[in-house]
Amino acid sequence: MPRLTVPRQGASPPPAHGLSHAAERVRRFDRERFATALFAPPERREALMVLYAFNVAVASVRERVREPLAGALRLQWWRDVLAAERPEEEVSAHPVAGPLAALVRSGAVPAHPLLRLLDGRERDLSGETFADLDDLEAYAEATAATLTEAALAALGATDESSLEAGRRVGIACALVGLARALPHHLSIGRLAVPPPALSGTGQVRIAADRARRLLDEAGRRPVARNAVPALLPATYAAAHLRRLERAGWDVSAPHLGRYRPMPLRLAVNALLGRFA
Repeated sequence: MPRLTVPRQGASPPPAHGLSHAAERVRRFDRERFATALFAPPERREALMVLYAFNVAVASVRERVREPLAGALRLQWWRDVLAAERPEEEVSAHPVAGPLAALVRSGAVPAHPLLRLLDGRERDLSGETFADLDDLEAYAEATAATLTEAALAALGATDESSLEAGRRVGIACALVGLARALPHHLSIGRLAVPPPALSGTGQVRIAADRARRLLDEAGRRPVARNAVPALLPATYAAAHLRRLERAGWDVSAPHLGRYRPMPLRLAVNALLGRFA
């Protein structure tokens, strides 16, 4: 088997505004989660940034490699990091893997949801189209929902009700994100949604309705106050659903891809202990 090597990070400018490398990666490539992480307590904030930077790294593997084997090797490298099977100096030199491994060693974040996330990301490499909405939802649970589970652990919110809310929020956010990314995926020849979704707005609306139901269910669950920062991405998902509905479920509408920071809405939700 080919030798595993450290995934290349590419040329990156120095972190801006005094941010850590992980936080700067999230600020550049996942602005919504970056904004929500700022509402975590200062002593927990960097843990969320590290988790989200890890997610940025593994979510981009498919588009950074030419062959599925190269992508599989990168995912395996991350598994080895989580299992403490890479040389310590190699891991500590990596600006995301080093802090991530430290979180796992300290017990602040368990390895098992991160390993499930890596398993879920194997699907990206296959180029296989999702068969139906249930198949798409299973992928969303394996990826985005497990990331939310890890974020809840980093915040010390591990009660069953918060975890169930997090599972629903994670799936809903992924469904909304995949619908919004459809034009980009088509532009690069990557079909990430069931083929019927391309025949009109009906299937997009079905996925959106499912996401809305999940957000409603999550919002009705009592959650720990310290869980809220990990669940705040639901605020963005709900707003995207409203804009998508106003656009007649046309995911190609230009304004749907624009980032809107929504600081006031996030602040109000965080203050009131709600998230959608």
